[in-house]
Parts: sequence; C-alpha cells; structure tokens
Amino acid sequence: MKQDLYISGMLDRTLRYFSKEDVEMVRNTVFAISGLGGVGAITAELLARWGVKRFRLLDMDVYDESNLNRQLFSTSRTIGRNKVNVTEERIREINPFATVEMKIADRVDNQNVHQFVENADFLVQNADHPSCKLFYLAARKHKVPLVNGYATITGGRVQSFDYRISSCTSFLEKIWNKYKFKDTKPLESMSRNELVEFDNQNVHSTAPSLNFVTNMVGCMIVSEAIKLITGKGNSVQYPNYYYFDLFKNKSGIRNEVSPLNPDNIAKLASFFWR
Repeated sequence: MKQDLYISGMLDRTLRYFSKEDVEMVRNTVFAISGLGGVGAITAELLARWGVKRFRLLDMDVYDESNLNRQLFSTSRTIGRNKVNVTEERIREINPFATVEMKIADRVDNQNVHQFVENADFLVQNADHPSCKLFYLAARKHKVPLVNGYATITGGRVQSFDYRISSCTSFLEKIWNKYKFKDTKPLESMSRNELVEFDNQNVHSTAPSLNFVTNMVGCMIVSEAIKLITGKGNSVQYPNYYYFDLFKNKSGIRNEVSPLNPDNIAKLASFFWR
C-alpha cells in the first residue's frame, strides 16, 4: 500500500473545498481526545478521515450493552473491551499511517491530565464527569485550544475555547463557581481519591440518550475544530456557544456571560430555590 496514493484518495473530496495547505494544517495537528463514548467516538472517526497523523486518547471505560444504541465503535465484538484500544484500532483501519502516540485507559487526575494535554496541539473534550474540569484547567495552563460539546436528550451545545489568546473565563463564572463549590477544595489540589469522591457527589443521574443527537454533537465538534485550525468559516468561540434542540426545531448562538441567557437565568433560579 502506497501512502501517498492512499491518503490522496482519502482526501480527494475534502480537497475539492479546502486548500491543500488547510488540510495539511489539520493533518499535522496532534489531537488529544478525552472521552470516547457517544459524542467522542464520532470525533475520532471523522478526524481519522481527515488523515490526521497523530492522536492521544483518554477514556477509563469499557464497552457494555447500554452503549450499543449510540456509540459508534460499540458492537457485539467490542463489549468488555477498553474504549481507547478499540478506538485506536478503528483509527488505524481508516488510516493505517496514523499514530496513536498516547493511550490512557484511566480516569483523569492531576498527574495524567498534564501528560495528556502538554505538547498537544488541540484538545477535544468529550468526557462528562465533574472532575473533567481538569482538562480545561490544563488546556488553559498549556495554552492548548479546546472544543467541547455535550448532548441533552433532544439537543446539545458546542463551544470553542482558544486558550492561546485568552483565559476564557469571566467574573460571572468565577462568582458562580465560588458559591457552587464554596466548601470544596480546588480541583487542581485534589488527590485521586478526592477526585473520585468529588465525582460521586456531583455526577448527574443517567439520562436518556438518542444516537442521532449524540452523533450530531460529535460532528459539530469536529466542524468547530476544523474552523478554528484553518481559519475558514466562523467558529463559535467563548463566550459564545452554539445550541440546538432537534425536537423543538430551535438553534442559535448564546452568550455564556449574558444575564439574559436562558441558561444563566435557570442557573440563578436553581441557586435561589435550592
């Protein structure tokens, strides 16, 4: 198999819209992907089909039957297997010339998060435990741009954080976090056991998941990453984020720090009425 012929065939349709220089910028980006479930698997799949050369993968879970309804790499053959190993195999099935330079089949903590993020070029943050705030703190410290997205039952939201040029934080968020976690030790000072306890105390209950929703969020994450890397199109960067609801046929851009944002109003109401 000749690499040049294989890659040029893979990228033929992509190069009919993007320039060769744009595609090479994407291909030469080291992507660190945290969380390889319903949202994360599709991000790995699509980036592999861009011919990306180097990946880092982090996910502590193995596949079980509940993943079959939505997680792209979950099949009868992968039940019980580590998601990082299955994802590496899938990436290399698509692009045999790609390298997975780091795999962490473990939960995030204050040691492995810096190993995972430092010297990466881009972080795709799909993991959903409360302690995964560590990824944002590490990306900010190492000035690595990050795209995050998550699914609700019938919709979701996607947002870019370009930590190369901004800390991407606001006074409103600092006040909110101060009151929300006022009796909690800072995450970046927590031991591994303390992070486990933090997750147990703050994790949300298991919610319904629809495969067309989770996969749509993953597609939008890759779109945001490509736009941010190439400068082509309009990326939705902090403090703005894109939201959608497929059942209500609503979508748009909201401002993270606006007091008129319905999400912020709901947060404020929950604080006063808890």
